[in-house]
Amino acid sequence: MDAQRTDWRLVILLWVAGLLAAAQFAKISLVLEDVARFFERDLTAVAPIVSVVGIIGIIFGVMAGAFVTRLGARRVILWALIGGGALSLVQAIGLGFGAMLGLRILEGVSHLALVVAAPTLMVRVSAPRDQSVVMGLWATFFGVSFAIAAVVLPALVALGGLKLVWAVHGVLMLVIAGLLAPFLPTGTRSDVPIRWLPEHRLIYTSPRLVAPALGFFWHTLMFVALLTFLPAQVPVWVAALLPLVSLVGTFGAGFLARWIAPDRIAIAGFVATGLLAMIGFGAPFPTLLMFIFIGLVPGASFAAIPHFNAAPEDVARAQGAVAQLGNIGTASGTPIYALALSGIGLSPLTIALCVSGVISVLLIRWAIDGADKEMS
Repeated sequence: MDAQRTDWRLVILLWVAGLLAAAQFAKISLVLEDVARFFERDLTAVAPIVSVVGIIGIIFGVMAGAFVTRLGARRVILWALIGGGALSLVQAIGLGFGAMLGLRILEGVSHLALVVAAPTLMVRVSAPRDQSVVMGLWATFFGVSFAIAAVVLPALVALGGLKLVWAVHGVLMLVIAGLLAPFLPTGTRSDVPIRWLPEHRLIYTSPRLVAPALGFFWHTLMFVALLTFLPAQVPVWVAALLPLVSLVGTFGAGFLARWIAPDRIAIAGFVATGLLAMIGFGAPFPTLLMFIFIGLVPGASFAAIPHFNAAPEDVARAQGAVAQLGNIGTASGTPIYALALSGIGLSPLTIALCVSGVISVLLIRWAIDGADKEMS
C-alpha cells in the first residue's frame, strides 16, 4: 500500500545510512597509498581490498532483493549496519592483510544489503508523488559520500592514522543503526524462495524489473572511469568540480521525473553527454556541462524503479538488479577506458557507450510497451 505522506525523517536517516555504505569503499580507496604503507605492500597488491566489496554485489546483487523480501527491510538494514559497524571496529584493531581481506568480503555483504534494502524501504515510506524525488536523493549517496570523505579523511589520518578512520566509520554505522531502530516499520515478510538461477531468470526476462538497471549499467561504465582519467586532461579546478556538478543532474532528475518519464530523462542524459563528448571533450565548460548530464542517468534510473514497479517485492528485485549491473559496470569501466587511452581515445569510447545506452533504454521501453499491450 502506498504511503499517504512521505516520512522525510526516515528518508533522510536511510540516506545517511547509504552515505556510510558508500564510505565502505571511500575509507579504503581514497587513502589507498596510506593503506599500502600500512600493510607494507605496493598499490597493486592492496587494490583487491577495494574491489572485493564490489565483487559481492556482482555475484549476489540479484539475490539481495529476494533476501530483503523474505527477511523484511527493517531486519536487513539493522543487521547490515550493526554488522558493518562491528567489522569496521575490528579492522581498527590493525590485523594482517589476509584478515583484512576476509573482513572486506564480509563488509561487501553488509554493503550490498544496505544499498538494496534502504532504497526499497525509502520507496515504501514515500507518497507516490515524492517517490521520484526520494530516489533522486538516494542516487546521490555515492557521490556525496565520496565528496565528504575526500574532505574528512585526510584530517582523520593525520590525527590518528587509518585505525582512527575505520573506528570512526564503525561507530557512525552503529549510531545510525540506533537512530533508525525506533522509526523503521516492521512491515511484512514473504516466503519467497531464495534460488540463485531462477531469480536471475525472473529478473532478466522481465522488462520492468531490468529497465532501471540497464540504463544505470552504461552510466557506471563511464562515470568512475572518467573521474579516474579525465583529471589529467582538464584544469585542476575542473577536475575538483566534476563529481559535484554531476550531483546536480542526479538530484535534478528526481524532480524532473515528477513530470517526465524516467527513461526519457535517461535518454536525454545519454544524448547530451555524447554530443558534449563529441564537440568539447576536455574543454572546461563543456566538460562540466557533460557531467551534469551524466548525472541525470543515475537519478533517472533509480526513479524508474518505482515508476515501472509497484509491488514491494518487485521494487526490491529491481534494486538488486541495479546493484548487480552497477557493480559490473564500475568494475569493468576503468580497465576499458585504460585500454582506450592507447587506442581509440576517451571521447570516442564515451560517445559509443552513450549510443549503447540510448539503444538499450529504447529497446527495453519498447519491450515494456509490448508487454503492456499483450496484457490489455
